[in-house]
Amino acid sequence: MIPRFSLARPRSLAEAFAVHAAADGEGAYVAGGTELLQVMKMGLAQFATLIDLKGLPELRGVALEPDGALRIGAATTHRELERDPLVRGHLPALAGLEAHLANVRVRNQGTLGGNLAFAEPHSDPATFLLACDARVELAGPGGRRELPIDEFVLGPLYTARDADEILVAIRVPATPVGSGRAYEKAKFFERPAVAVAVQLEVAGGAVTGARVAVGSITEVPILVPEAAAAYRGAPASESGLATAGAAAAAAFAGLDAVDDLNGAADYKRHLAGVLLRRAALTASREAVGHA
Repeated sequence: MIPRFSLARPRSLAEAFAVHAAADGEGAYVAGGTELLQVMKMGLAQFATLIDLKGLPELRGVALEPDGALRIGAATTHRELERDPLVRGHLPALAGLEAHLANVRVRNQGTLGGNLAFAEPHSDPATFLLACDARVELAGPGGRRELPIDEFVLGPLYTARDADEILVAIRVPATPVGSGRAYEKAKFFERPAVAVAVQLEVAGGAVTGARVAVGSITEVPILVPEAAAAYRGAPASESGLATAGAAAAAAFAGLDAVDDLNGAADYKRHLAGVLLRRAALTASREAVGHA
């Protein structure tokens, strides 16, 4: 049973900050609530006041910025992202990721910002957004700041967000001309057991740039620069990517993988290599289409 709490529905960020301050350490921001309410139900946390952010216009919707980046309001639901025409047109890998996140109930209620702010180790979006070099925008009583994903997610259930700050938006840079992005995962329950995200840049039939991120293996999603380096200069053909992929997957041997209910560390490293090769091929095909 969830302990009693009061629910505030502020109409502006300033009002939300004021309510949080008045709660005197007993308040928490909430959007979809799919994670926080479960934690409260299990008795792992208690808050006297929940501050509902879903009605704040600044935290909703997707916009295309002048430089081609997508600005995603933190309170935008997974289901909305799955269906949004801007996301489907400019970042199809994110739309595909959202379509297979958890279950329909979670997608209808849960939000992208809530997912990132909770920092659950087995999270789909954080790994993909890390590969895309995305940034989060935070707002607090003292002003605003931006952080890259790897500086925001610091550990399991732990982020760089101050208690009185609100995650306002996520900014995903435009997919460069001649590049592609892809996300692959394996799951045995509703959350990913292993996840890999890849961004490849292709020119003249060869890979000229790469970013590789893995998630659900280590305690937080991480970039694997050694894996990315194995792709640079490789032919963008299927055979060339397969050869580069074998070298890239070897870099996963050094990951500080965590044994859990999803499998042993060595098994997850191996599975990540399989997913990497799939993701790289998909990203390469998208890159050629964007050339």
